[in-house]
Amino acid sequence: MDIFVGSIPFKFKDQDLVDLFSPFGEVKSAKIVIDKTTRQNKGFGFVEMGDRKSGTAAIKKLNGSDQMGRAIVVSEANKDKEGQRIDKAPRDWHKPKKKNDNIITFGD
Repeated sequence: MDIFVGSIPFKFKDQDLVDLFSPFGEVKSAKIVIDKTTRQNKGFGFVEMGDRKSGTAAIKKLNGSDQMGRAIVVSEANKDKEGQRIDKAPRDWHKPKKKNDNIITFGD
């Protein structure tokens, strides 16, 4: 089961996630997302648990729990139709909006 973990303290490392989730069952992998330019963690990551039962127990127990002064958010990771985890695409706020040539205006 893939689990999303948000509001992670910036001092957290991958091993901290493993240590946090391992009391609930087998942790296959744990990865905190790191910013490429600043090399600082982005405050969220993913944990893969061995089975759904242990993953569900971890979500129920850890969601909202205090970790280094921050209440973490723990939920099942979103997946697409093929079962692949959906990572949010970067926002394109800096790109100009497409011009819609289908708009017709009359008068001033």
